[in-house]
Amino acid sequence: MQKKKEINNILYDIHVWLSPKIALESAIAIHNMLIKIIPQKKIIIDNNLKNFKLSLLKLDENIKARLLSFKEKKYFIFHNAYKYFEKYYQLHPIGYFEKYPGIQTGARSLYEIKEQLLKKKATCIFTEPQFNTNIIDVIIRRTNIHKGLLDPLGITIPLSKDSYLKFLLQLSNQYIRCFKKAQGIK
Repeated sequence: MQKKKEINNILYDIHVWLSPKIALESAIAIHNMLIKIIPQKKIIIDNNLKNFKLSLLKLDENIKARLLSFKEKKYFIFHNAYKYFEKYYQLHPIGYFEKYPGIQTGARSLYEIKEQLLKKKATCIFTEPQFNTNIIDVIIRRTNIHKGLLDPLGITIPLSKDSYLKFLLQLSNQYIRCFKKAQGIK
């Protein structure tokens, strides 16, 4: 199920942290608020923002360069939460299965999913840590479609000053890992 918030009759996708651009804008807004709240810490707050900005821009260039050759890859996702990340890095899923959030479904539905994947020539199908990935194995059995795992929350990343950067790197690597498998690259 897609998480959206309605504000003034407009639906917004709430997965804003998946956009490096929005993350930087948020960091600047937080920086400005913190300076108002604790002006005596202005130097530390300024340095933190500067370091975050520089690190994010450097990582962003690295991720863009690494994802560039995969822009045309055809893939499906089971949770349409990645729009901000995909738009920013110019990735384009060919479909998602909003109808099957937990993939606990019958044989006919599994057949329909497999048919969609084959019809649209998907090379990867991405799931998330909370989903039962065994069912994905059944769906892609005897196909050239590869299974990938995307973690939109970075649940395995310990909290630190560079957790967000590690999160972006991990997420980009999760896409790349599946795309490379689909190309036969280790």
